[in-house]
Amino acid sequence: MDLYPLLLLGHLVGFVILGGGLLAVFVSEVRAYRTADVHRFAEAAWYTATFYDALVLPGAVLVAASGVSLVFVLGLGFFEEPWLVGMWGLFLFEFIEGNTVTRIQFRRTLRRSRRALERGRLSDRDRSEARTPLGQAAHFLDLPLFLVMVYCGALRPDTWGHVLIAIGVSLAAAAVLAFAVPKLAGNPEDSGYDRAQTGRG
Repeated sequence: MDLYPLLLLGHLVGFVILGGGLLAVFVSEVRAYRTADVHRFAEAAWYTATFYDALVLPGAVLVAASGVSLVFVLGLGFFEEPWLVGMWGLFLFEFIEGNTVTRIQFRRTLRRSRRALERGRLSDRDRSEARTPLGQAAHFLDLPLFLVMVYCGALRPDTWGHVLIAIGVSLAAAAVLAFAVPKLAGNPEDSGYDRAQTGRG
């Protein structure tokens, strides 16, 4: 039985699940930035933790298992091709970072949101202490580096220059996101979405 089609399918499905989970986490975090309502903040924190555990982590495990198997089935060397080193190197970095810095970050936010929910109000201190600068930087780096992994696997650049340029662009994009998203969110009290939801209630 030829395992290649099954492994390739598993690899693609893993990337879809992983990418969908990262995008869902990103959206839920932006939602948390844009609200001053304690219930919506707690809800966003819960969604972030849920999406990470239910989508990002299983997707990453499937990508890793199928990817390593594909390398052996195809007889590739882990260090022979720049695109392959880029893929597994970035994946390994993201997997370690996601299960250390990012996990600590969203678990801290979840705990702070639950305490705020028990008090019935969300303070600026709750919002600021729920996130560390390192955690925010890691959060905004996830999607850009994921896209570099997709680029390496889909286009298979055969020079280190192309891989390094892609990584450089992703770092610049992450820096822009880390600066722009909190700024674009503005003052949570001025959130039109919150006003609309409050009006509906």
